[in-house]
Amino acid sequence: MSSFHLLISHACLPSIGISGDTTIITVFTSNYDLEAPCLEALQQLDMFKNLTVIKCAPVSGKDRNAFSLSYLTQRVKESLLPLKGNVDISLDIPCGEGDTRPLVRYLRMLSFHIHSLLVNSKSNSNADISVSVSFDSSTDITKVSNGKQQIQLKSGSFHNLYAITPTSIDDRSSTTVTELQKLHPDINNPSELSQILDFYFAKTLCPAVIISHNKQLIEDLVKILSKAEGVHGISNIDPASYKMMKSLYDPNDTPNLRDDILSIVHADEQCSVAVELCCHTSDSQLQIREIIEDTPSMTAFSTERSALHKDGLLFGVYVDGKITPEIHSRASLLI
Repeated sequence: MSSFHLLISHACLPSIGISGDTTIITVFTSNYDLEAPCLEALQQLDMFKNLTVIKCAPVSGKDRNAFSLSYLTQRVKESLLPLKGNVDISLDIPCGEGDTRPLVRYLRMLSFHIHSLLVNSKSNSNADISVSVSFDSSTDITKVSNGKQQIQLKSGSFHNLYAITPTSIDDRSSTTVTELQKLHPDINNPSELSQILDFYFAKTLCPAVIISHNKQLIEDLVKILSKAEGVHGISNIDPASYKMMKSLYDPNDTPNLRDDILSIVHADEQCSVAVELCCHTSDSQLQIREIIEDTPSMTAFSTERSALHKDGLLFGVYVDGKITPEIHSRASLLI
């Protein structure tokens, strides 16, 4: 989306319940325009009589470039903790326009590759670090250098950022792919899968979403991952019969996937979680849209602790039939 909207209303008329409380300001957010008939209908209610629509534009121009550099630097510093030196990044890449979510996803992957470069070149954690990042539009290649070594990156399927010379920095990734290939020797993109798993273990993607029409392949992937160190697996979740999250009026003890994941993460904040989802219908795909999208999962009255942050989450999604555009747009890889 290129923008989103705030719908703000200040209740001003007395009535039963909270609708007449003048201390309450009601705010809705949406990625879509509020059509005139809908606005008119809402304004018939006392609570929304003063409803105002404010269109919020995404950051652009110099501010967008500054945001990109600041966010990338922050990500690299966090990944290199306990780094004692300063990190100086020279960034010369196109930052695009509109929705910032694809840009943030790109910067997270770029920070992973910078971290990989610095680790492989054995940079001194006590020294200041300088990194240059540039994009060659004639070859569509991103070059990352620290003066000692250089890596070249290319954009692949689903806008993932891959090293032209593949390397894996987490043994669990290569082990998982090797074990999976023993069961499925015809898997068509093992190097890409290894990279996505590296992103997953490094908590780069939020979340990693791997889709397949092969149910056994997804089942085996999650099963193998659940045996890896630091990974907890959740198998065979059918959205048609198991709630993704509680609704506002559900009893507190209503079983649901969101709470299942949170209970695991709260017990061990360093762990990763791999979930097998089985979507047999388009309705099932609709039900998982929110849980697999790359924003924290919030419910009514969510707090920082109750929000589900999705770094360290992987969803293996089996789809029976056509993959809907909404699910395809959230995918990290199709295997």
